[in-house]
Formats: sequence, C-alpha cells, structure tokens
Amino acid sequence: MSHSALLIIDVQRSFEQKDFWQEQDFPAFKQAISRLIDGCQHRNVPLVDVFHVSQGPFSLDSGLVVPMSFLSHQPQARIYKHVHNALTESGLELWLRERQIDHLIICGMRTEQCCETTARVASDLGFKVTFVTEATLTFPMQHPQGATLSAADIKLRTELVLTDRFACITDVAGALTELDQLAENQPKTTPPAEHWQAKPYLPRKITPLATWKFADWQLKRYGIEFAGTTSAVYIFERAYSRVASWLPPQGITADRPGVGWMLEHRGKTMDYLVVGWWDNENELRIKIWVTEQGQWREAITESFCVWDMQVMAFERDAFVNTLLQPTPDIAAYMQQHLTLNLE
Repeated sequence: MSHSALLIIDVQRSFEQKDFWQEQDFPAFKQAISRLIDGCQHRNVPLVDVFHVSQGPFSLDSGLVVPMSFLSHQPQARIYKHVHNALTESGLELWLRERQIDHLIICGMRTEQCCETTARVASDLGFKVTFVTEATLTFPMQHPQGATLSAADIKLRTELVLTDRFACITDVAGALTELDQLAENQPKTTPPAEHWQAKPYLPRKITPLATWKFADWQLKRYGIEFAGTTSAVYIFERAYSRVASWLPPQGITADRPGVGWMLEHRGKTMDYLVVGWWDNENELRIKIWVTEQGQWREAITESFCVWDMQVMAFERDAFVNTLLQPTPDIAAYMQQHLTLNLE
C-alpha cells in the first residue's frame, strides 16, 4: 500500500462564479493536474478531493461545490473544509493516520491560499509534503498599496516561502519520479491474514427527546446510548449549528414536508449525530457528524450502525403510514416515536 496521498484542493465549480476568475492560465493548469492525477492513479496513490464550503457559490446549497467538469477521477475520500487548510477539523488527518500515510502531494486552487496553507499545516503535523506548483492555479492580486502581482509572481513567492521549510517544490514529472523512487525503496511485506469475528449484538437504550425546530423545519430527536458511555448529553447541542447550515433554507415545499429526525448516539468509541430529512416526495437525505477529541466534524469513513438503523426502520414506516397517504398528516408523523427501555 502507498504511504503517499494526492490532495486535490478546491478544484470546484464555485471559482467559476467569482469576479477574479480568469481563463488565461486555466488550460495549462487542467493539463498539468490531469497528468498528475492520472500518474497517481496509475501508481495506486490514494486521491483525496478537498472542497471548500462557506457562503455564496461556496455553499452546499449552490450546487457548485462539486468537481470542475474536466475532472473524471474517483477519489478514495471526499473532504469538506471550512477553513483555508484541509486538515483542521475536517477529519482528513485521522483518515491519513489510519492508513499510515505520511507523504502528501499537494495540487489545486488557489496556490497561495488553500494549497500553501495546507502545505504549512501538514508540515507542522509531521507529514512530508511535495508541492506541485505546476498543478496549482491562482489569479492576479492587487496589493493594498496599489501594486498588482501576477499569478506567476504569486506562485514564485509561494515557492520561496515553502522551499526547505515546509515542502519540496517540484513539477508533475518530478512528483511522479519521486513516487517511483519511494516505491522502489519501500520494503515488501506480506500482511497477516485476518478473520472477521463479530461481537454478540446487545440492544442499546433508545429514548425520544424534544423536537428540534429551526425555521420551518421539525426534526424528531432520539437519544441512543452505549451502556458504558462517558459522553455528556449536552455535547450534541454544539453540533446543531452544523445541522442548521446543512438544511435547505426552506423546509416546506411542494417536494418536502419539512420533517425528519436526529439520532444523538453516544457510542462506544465516539459520539455520532445522524440526521435525516424527507425530500423529493419519498427520499431520505442523510448527513453524519462525529466527535474527535471532543470536537465535531463531518464523517469520513464513519457511518450509521445497526442501532441507528433500528430507528430508521421505525421512521420509514411512520413516514409511509402518515405522510405517503392521500391525506398526509404531519402532526401524526411527529407524534410517533420509538422507545427502547432496557430496564
């Protein structure tokens, strides 16, 4: 397995809507980053798509936080970040550590901003960093005192401050050559055979909680509890703002009734907030957040489990029986809850 990963940072359609967008350097950038992605795929290097989420064309509701149209690769992970670097509170560091990845290849948009900042933070966290300037894109910027720096000037400055401090600077050919050299020097090992052995199922307490209301949304709340949990119940309140920013601004439309549910699951190794809402007449939209060292982040490899699915099955039947009917009854749906008391 490769100990390297390619971070494809912010190559998203959001940028096409910004007033600073220019096509001048875009064709060369597309060619360079495509060669880098193809070369990494050929060498079985994991690809990580990183997308920036904020306001306007960078909001999830805009529909623009998606890969640019020229990209066709399938990433091994998709990360959403709310700050300039790709590692802070995104869950990416944990994903990398779990796979023993210690070498990051950085490309994407913009050179001096999210790409450079990620390189700096990654280096401080102990990762070896390869910065492929050729496969980054940026745009001219005007200094407050009036001078305009070209994209080439900005890239040169980024290389200056990163070299011999935070990253090895190279082009696409150099990055792929480095990967080949690393592969040659990597010792060949045979992983031990592993056999799956599940632990016996034990039910968990499921308790209905007060409805969470936001704008015209109503979400049922359930508390699910691992018997040995030490997590505080109130920790979930700190994640409600994330739920609010994920929900569409308008809850009740011709396609959705503005209802759903939240599973506040205090688990064995971490806390899970699983949120679902009904949309497009009969579809369920789901989002998952988890705690890492007491801080909430979006789930990466984590998902819902059999205890969560017990509530989901109940909620599915409640939705069908009360809302997928000739006369939908939202009040009746909101009054139906699953309770599992183990005492």
